[in-house]
Amino acid sequence: MIRLFDSHADTPYEIWVRKERLGENTCHIDSKKAQGYGNYKQVFAFCSLSGSKWEITREEFLACYDYFVESLKDQTFVTPYLSIEGPEVICCDPEKIADLAQKNFVMSTLTWNHDNDLAGFHKSDKGLTDKGVAYVRSAQEAGILMDVSHLSENAFWDLMKVTRAPILASHSNCRRIWDHTRNLTDDQLRALADTGGLVGLNLYVPFLGQEADFETLLRHLEHMLDLCGPKKVCLGGDLDGCDVLPKEFRDVSSYLDFHSFLRERGYEESLLDDIYYNNLNTLIEGRN
Repeated sequence: MIRLFDSHADTPYEIWVRKERLGENTCHIDSKKAQGYGNYKQVFAFCSLSGSKWEITREEFLACYDYFVESLKDQTFVTPYLSIEGPEVICCDPEKIADLAQKNFVMSTLTWNHDNDLAGFHKSDKGLTDKGVAYVRSAQEAGILMDVSHLSENAFWDLMKVTRAPILASHSNCRRIWDHTRNLTDDQLRALADTGGLVGLNLYVPFLGQEADFETLLRHLEHMLDLCGPKKVCLGGDLDGCDVLPKEFRDVSSYLDFHSFLRERGYEESLLDDIYYNNLNTLIEGRN
């Protein structure tokens, strides 16, 4: 059976606000929707929503975390890993990172959709601050991967100068294919791969192109493979963080349909297993 390891889903917040459970819910991911996978691992993100009217306080983050951990107890369909999407939820404090590592957090962005004390977000010219460098150092020492999705270009290149570990973009696409600030330039994609990191294919239509479908996903995927190589690409769907998915894509079960589509286009099983599972598994399990 097909194995799946996806690098970004916003399910924790969604089930928290809906008062639902991970095992069965109205979101993109639950046990029924994921039943077609032989092995399913998922990085679940806790987003700060910084700068929006839904901005999450540290207390709300802890409440959401506790709710999600409790919800994990009545399911066996997924192996969970956790990420921080916007360090505002830990007050952008490098000294709080060690606690995240103990809670099974494996990656962190530096921003969400707003500048903070660490760096500029993707629409900003702000680079990486001294505090941001300290955050990167603390995270990498704790075995937490740095995620450049949502980061400004200037901050990206500042990060490239100071990183001591592989860098990933958990849910970003190719700016050459679709010109959006959340997507990465060709130079960024090459630099990211050179660190030993990964780029995760995002399913959100505004980052793919108008009238996006499986063909659109294929164009982004092939550009990533051309620039980064077959061992540097994974899936980062942004499920439960997307209100608009490509045509033919409903929820996590649709990765099965996309797999069939790619096989029909000549993709070998070994390459698909790398993209769908091995590449991310190797990076996360080997991060310490």
